[in-house]
Amino acid sequence: MEQVLKGIKVIDLSQFLSGPRCTQLLADFGAEVVKLEPPLGEGMRWLMAPVAGLDRSLSIWHRSKKGITLEIRNPKGQEMLKKMIPHFDILVENLAPGSMQKSGLGYKELAKLNKGLIYCSITGFGMTGPKSDRVAFDIIAQATSGILHSMGIPDRVHSVFIGDLVSGAYAAFAIMLALRHRDKTGQGQLIDVSMQDVCYFHNYRALQKRCVEQVEASLYENVGGSFDDFFSGDRKKAVPFWNIYKAKDGHIATVFLTDAQWKKICRIIGRPEMADDPKYGNVMARTKNREEYRAVLEDWMTSHTVAEIEEILVKNRIPCGPVVNNDQVNADPHLHARGMTNFCDDKVYGKVATPGIPVKLEKSPGEIKHSAPRLGEHNAEVYQKLLGLKKEDLDALKKEGVI
Repeated sequence: MEQVLKGIKVIDLSQFLSGPRCTQLLADFGAEVVKLEPPLGEGMRWLMAPVAGLDRSLSIWHRSKKGITLEIRNPKGQEMLKKMIPHFDILVENLAPGSMQKSGLGYKELAKLNKGLIYCSITGFGMTGPKSDRVAFDIIAQATSGILHSMGIPDRVHSVFIGDLVSGAYAAFAIMLALRHRDKTGQGQLIDVSMQDVCYFHNYRALQKRCVEQVEASLYENVGGSFDDFFSGDRKKAVPFWNIYKAKDGHIATVFLTDAQWKKICRIIGRPEMADDPKYGNVMARTKNREEYRAVLEDWMTSHTVAEIEEILVKNRIPCGPVVNNDQVNADPHLHARGMTNFCDDKVYGKVATPGIPVKLEKSPGEIKHSAPRLGEHNAEVYQKLLGLKKEDLDALKKEGVI
């Protein structure tokens, strides 16, 4: 079965997480991705270097790619990249703002060499606006988009890199749109992805607050709090029907949002009279009067184990799920059945754990081909094929520090 992106060629100049996640998704669905690194390696590679074997985790986002080295700050390296550009459909970079342009490798320059080139740039704040020249990382994108505040951790470092990884996924989506446009017109284009934009786009609480600010006073009157208090907030705990409860042996997330679900939970906890009480007659009433029944729910939850609660709620078709740690989620049989706890073959480490492909296409599924390349592993193959260089040419370029 032929993969949907077979024949599409990508040159990946990105580092750390956002760009590599983008090109990983393209490689999973058949694109030929050539990962270009400086001769000493990209940031994540040298950050891992002090711990022997830690580099196996590069396969989480560099699997199925070919690897070459090239110093694009060197004039010779710049010329080599320019000569290769006509061979590629897509270029992805997430380097410091303006660095590609300073090296003569910006979109305007490269588009002259390949009018069909799709050039995707991922930066912290995008290519326009007053902050466009700032260097940024995931934590800065999450902080400046309001995500950290909305999550209730404005004073703590987060542990999930959604700014990087989700931006990478959106970049891959944008590239698909640009490929579709090129199919119609024959023209490539510049893609500008801002991690702050993406994080803000996912900050539902900020978006909703802005959208309903004209009726916020009415909302406060009806539910006894602001929109921030609806799900969680410093002034009051989250609403009981959308909550994480402490059980005998852990925690479980539950949702009984609809009237039908509310009636079921009242019967389950032995309080059927609450189902018909006008004080809890609809979601707004249940929100406003939440403190009157919170303790009843908490008492029932704490008297059962997580497994007991899950079994009862699932049987009654009430959405729920245990709060699991990383060891538990890695051993989740459902994720295993979905192919999400996968492996790839590595020449040095053997089987290396890598995540499965999160989108399942029935007729053109993704495929994990091999582990991340070693630094410069495919120099000879790529440079001989694209530029006609011989071994003595590569040896000379290596001595000069170009590759």
